[in-house]
Amino acid sequence: MRIAIPLTDAPALHESARRTRWLRGVLALALVCALVLTLRAALRPQPHVRILAPQTSPVVVLDLSWSTSSDYRRIGSTLRTLAASDRRIGLVVFSDAAYEMFPPGTPARELRTLLRFFEGPKSRRADSPWATSLSGGTRISSALLLARDVLRRERIANGSAVLVSDLGDSPNDRAALSAAVVTYLRDGIPLRVVGIEPTAQDARFFQALLGSRPLAPRPGGGARPATSSSPAGLPVALFVLGAVFLLLLAVNEHYGARLRWSRA
Repeated sequence: MRIAIPLTDAPALHESARRTRWLRGVLALALVCALVLTLRAALRPQPHVRILAPQTSPVVVLDLSWSTSSDYRRIGSTLRTLAASDRRIGLVVFSDAAYEMFPPGTPARELRTLLRFFEGPKSRRADSPWATSLSGGTRISSALLLARDVLRRERIANGSAVLVSDLGDSPNDRAALSAAVVTYLRDGIPLRVVGIEPTAQDARFFQALLGSRPLAPRPGGGARPATSSSPAGLPVALFVLGAVFLLLLAVNEHYGARLRWSRA
């Protein structure tokens, strides 16, 4: 049985009660906002995918050799991310030979015209327009050299290149590939590599070729980036918002707790 004990100075607590209710309302609103922002940061596609070097005019070098046939949907995911970048790009496609599909300066959204060949239940190499023209092995060196020549032809001073490949290069092309990468380093052209399910051996070869620079992670996973001491791929905003949410929760528990009476 509960017994109410009247307090003669109860009216003096009204102001404190009103202030506490206002404070709890503000904290509750702040908690909801922090929670919403945290969820948005967690669910948002992370731009750790920064495939394209900033402040440059990039040429995407896309591997369409037979060895990538089983990874077409992963390639499609990468192309979709590039198409949504709102950048202007060029596109070079290759297998044992390479050709320029889009010139530099083409809106990246034009890549969406290729997605039907990489996504959906009918994404098969046999249905693509390059099924016969790009049916040989893989010579990455020829594609990188063509991309470099395209940048020179267009006199693009701030050019860069992004290689999207399973990195399964022909053994006979390794020397030429190394020489091609050296020309990029010598000319100061940024080169990024997105490995589409590369083997551990191929990933190690490219990591050694690129020096300390890691392979760029493929959107949605699947690439094997080099181990890096930099946490650049971590969603820092998510951790910050999570910490803010926990701090607000602690403040709410401290200031919004019910009064406790001593038994003494």
